[in-house]
Amino acid sequence: MKTQAEINKRLDAYRKGTVDSPYRVKVWTSYDNRFYPMEPGCIDVDKSFHAQCADLTIDYILWLTDNEFRIRGDAKDAINPKKNKLPEGWKIVLNRPSTVPRKGWIAVFTDGTYWEYGHIGMVYDGGNTSRFQILEQNWNGWANKKPSLRWDNYYGLTHFIVPPVAKEVKKASTNKKETPKQKSTKKSTKKELPKITKHITGYSMDKRGYNPKGVVLHNDAGGMNYKQYYNNLVNANYDRLARGIAHAYVDRTGIWEAIDESRIAWHVADGTRPGSGNHDFYGIEVNQSLRASDKEFLENEQAVFQFAAEKLKKWGLPANRNTVRLHNEFSQTSCPHRSMVLHTGLDPLYHSITEHARLKLKDYFIKQIRAYMNGKKPTSKVVVSKPGSASTPATRKDANGYRENPHGTLYKEEHATFTANANIITRYVGPFTNLPQAGILKAGQTIIYDEVMKQDGYIWVGYTAYDGKRVYLPVRTWDRETDSVGKLWGVIN
Repeated sequence: MKTQAEINKRLDAYRKGTVDSPYRVKVWTSYDNRFYPMEPGCIDVDKSFHAQCADLTIDYILWLTDNEFRIRGDAKDAINPKKNKLPEGWKIVLNRPSTVPRKGWIAVFTDGTYWEYGHIGMVYDGGNTSRFQILEQNWNGWANKKPSLRWDNYYGLTHFIVPPVAKEVKKASTNKKETPKQKSTKKSTKKELPKITKHITGYSMDKRGYNPKGVVLHNDAGGMNYKQYYNNLVNANYDRLARGIAHAYVDRTGIWEAIDESRIAWHVADGTRPGSGNHDFYGIEVNQSLRASDKEFLENEQAVFQFAAEKLKKWGLPANRNTVRLHNEFSQTSCPHRSMVLHTGLDPLYHSITEHARLKLKDYFIKQIRAYMNGKKPTSKVVVSKPGSASTPATRKDANGYRENPHGTLYKEEHATFTANANIITRYVGPFTNLPQAGILKAGQTIIYDEVMKQDGYIWVGYTAYDGKRVYLPVRTWDRETDSVGKLWGVIN
């Protein structure tokens, strides 16, 4: 729960384009030619359809709830209890003729010209019963501008969502003389976090037979905290665990040790033979890599560094390039993507990982962990990426008709159907395996696709699902170096 002062500050940051959000667009960006390029400051949560009105409100609600809740569906669905059950303490109020909203309320338009999809934004100035000032995005329909202010006459506005507001805590003033200060003693740098030590129950992992040889640091590609991972995975069955499970899930609010350190885990996708990453290394997830703000994510990293330092000291290991490893050293993946962007300036979702960037990130991790091992508290450091030139060609065509976009994805238009002969995980946002899961295309199911892509070790097809969302489906493996492909996981017609 946030105070009114915190809410006011957040709304001002949206307006200025400076809000601390992982979804804030930082350079001119375009991935959908149906809309104009997004200017810096836009909020684009789902990386789909550019900066829509709902993106801004979703980001606002995620911030209000500390990433515990987000609305789903179109703007008008925000007040639909069947699609969005609001958190405890939140209210929906009708926009009556006498209603004067307050700053920070969420305005929901569902009537008149808004009947089909709706419109949504935040109240910046409650005004009066005739008009109010709204902070909104995509009023122009081009999905290209950062949040801006507009005076509205309440047309089509049917409801307000009212979040609870925390009370301001004022420090009591006193004229009493200060008591003499006692000699300060050196405080420990160790921050004790809540810890859940109940391990997964759905499958018994094999014992390693010796201590781990080091740690592998991951970024989770999700938004859950340690408690939510515990609730989701502690009783998960084999099928779910086989899709990936780390030893520990850590963030600034706590730690869940999912698997005992004496057992292996399935966290780097390189098998379970002795000598593999899964077998020999202890996997730690930095939580909330897709939802936390930069400040929050850096705090989550620090919790992981401290936890990793404790483990290495326990096993009698130093922190070096052999004992502190990255997921992408063991298998083809962009993980740890968020950390790499923050500490090297290279975004592995859009560019191939260089050995220089990999070692730069490893050495940063090592330095941070060593500080905790030596009883010190390190300071997080980030780099500022230099944006690419706006005049750089967006595409380059090869002999097979593929074009390359600024994200390094090879793509071309192709219209056909694909029928799966095995269950295949699909993704939202783009053709990358660490992006949010859209669902599973089951064996025997057929989709109609309109695009083929090469990215992240796979050949992908893109299609629009029944709900209007863009979905990306891998259909076979692909080697970027040799351009060779594996066996097709279905039939194309």
